Amino acid sequence: MIERLFGNEDVRQRLLAGPMGPYLDVLVSNLLDLGYCHSQARKLVRTASALGDWLAQRGLSPANAGKAELWTYMTMHRRTLAGRLPEGVVGFTRLPALFQSVGILSRQSESPADPALRRFEEHLANVRGVTPSTQESYRRYVRPFILGLCDGGAPDWSKMTSEYISEFVLRETGAARAAKGRIVSAVRTFLRFMICEGNVPAQLVHAIPRVRRWRYANLPKHLSAGELDAVMKACQSDQYGSLRDRAFIALLARLGVRAGELRHLRLEDMDWAEGLLHIKQSKSGHGRTLPLPADAGALMANYIRRERPVTDYREIFITSVTPRRPLGDCVTTTFVKIFLNKIGLDGPGRGCHSFRHTAATLMVQNGASLKEVADVLGHRSLATTGIYIKLDQPSLRDVALPWKGGNV
Repeated sequence: MIERLFGNEDVRQRLLAGPMGPYLDVLVSNLLDLGYCHSQARKLVRTASALGDWLAQRGLSPANAGKAELWTYMTMHRRTLAGRLPEGVVGFTRLPALFQSVGILSRQSESPADPALRRFEEHLANVRGVTPSTQESYRRYVRPFILGLCDGGAPDWSKMTSEYISEFVLRETGAARAAKGRIVSAVRTFLRFMICEGNVPAQLVHAIPRVRRWRYANLPKHLSAGELDAVMKACQSDQYGSLRDRAFIALLARLGVRAGELRHLRLEDMDWAEGLLHIKQSKSGHGRTLPLPADAGALMANYIRRERPVTDYREIFITSVTPRRPLGDCVTTTFVKIFLNKIGLDGPGRGCHSFRHTAATLMVQNGASLKEVADVLGHRSLATTGIYIKLDQPSLRDVALPWKGGNV
């Protein structure tokens, strides 16, 4: 069966000789039955082989591995600075389901960090009201923080010293690019939870190094009105991507919604008769209703009728390759950047969120109040919206005081 994916005899023999070799024919059969293309299937086979080698180095077999080992494997193979997963990690979270029929990678053991993580997640959901996406983000950074306190058993909270906290935060933020603030927030929130449980002294929360940020120091990256028109024209052309991609980008451009809000948009959230779109899952936890622009609405309707695959998922935007499921953040980031590159508008800071900045900037420049802009964007605080005042250059010229030295 494996010869259907790998024509090179040496490659096949090397894969079959590894710890995962006896199970690879089953994996290939399942991948092809599910409709995976050959390039995707080959990546998953290589990932399975790399995982088997990693387990063997630790004296484990695939039959003795489970969730805890998979989490450890993931934490040891981080994304590159460019945001890409290294070879041997792509799609590894799908392997337990694909190997279910032969009973490997499914041991229901938990890592020493799991009990504390479950209590932390309940605290986030029930006390702090944190959204599921933020819970997932916090879990990703807190898990290795807890595992560093485990020495083959339950976490030893006495090891959570100021030196340990500082070293962990500096190490993780040093390897991150855009996630520095999220890492600090996750660790600080977890420490406060530990303080509430009485596991650590209250003063430890001050051991977390701060990420220096100057309010309103930077201007949001945005497109001009002319560039936005070019985007909308390109969305009407088949040469700039699939209907799904163009409908998604048109909604970003017209409404200024977050990419995550569109990824979670469901079929029942659309009111086609009234021309309304209901955002129910937002970063702030508060939904809002927005008018559906005619051009973006037409693209989305065409996508649903002509291109959206048949699936049990209710989310509107679905992956175009097997397995069919709702879009992930990496998928949307990739096709938006490809789209902007095709029309010559790519560059640093240009991506999904630049459309949100563009919509807010144009609203302010056209005379909308901060409250109106905040309502459209779903901001809970006007201070968050205040950054866009700096982009209203015509109004700023009217209030600027004359320079004593004259014109420069």
